[in-house]
Amino acid sequence: MDKALILRKLRAQLEADMLRQRDANKRASAGATDSEGRAETKWDTCSLESSYLARGHAQQFEKLAADIRQLQVLTAEDFKDRPIGTGALVEVTFGDDSKLFYLLQCGGGIKLRVDERDLTIITPQTPVGKALRGKKRGDKFSFREGQSGKIVSVE
Repeated sequence: MDKALILRKLRAQLEADMLRQRDANKRASAGATDSEGRAETKWDTCSLESSYLARGHAQQFEKLAADIRQLQVLTAEDFKDRPIGTGALVEVTFGDDSKLFYLLQCGGGIKLRVDERDLTIITPQTPVGKALRGKKRGDKFSFREGQSGKIVSVE
């Protein structure tokens, strides 16, 4: 599977998320500064809540921008004869079920469809990411009590 294509799709997803955060920030900021949003009583906190919301959107925007910058300098390494680490594309089986994971420092939880296959971005901090790190093709792993799998391929 083409890791460069996966990285491009992931960047596109993060860029779309970043634009949504920017737009949400603008709406929340407008609500915080709008004259109709001014407090009419001391218990009226709509504009204050909007300002907190705007700040949260701004923080998410900055986090996504940092993730995108990180992905722009990432090169797709080959992990075929190496232990699994950040940048590895790993296929695992859980019984009869097969899953494809791409271990990266950012984008955790994002699901992508590439070459008619579903894959999930995981980070080293996740239970599965921790369980896979350092393993090789053919190794078994477990990440929760009763949750174990086998590594089928590593790229």
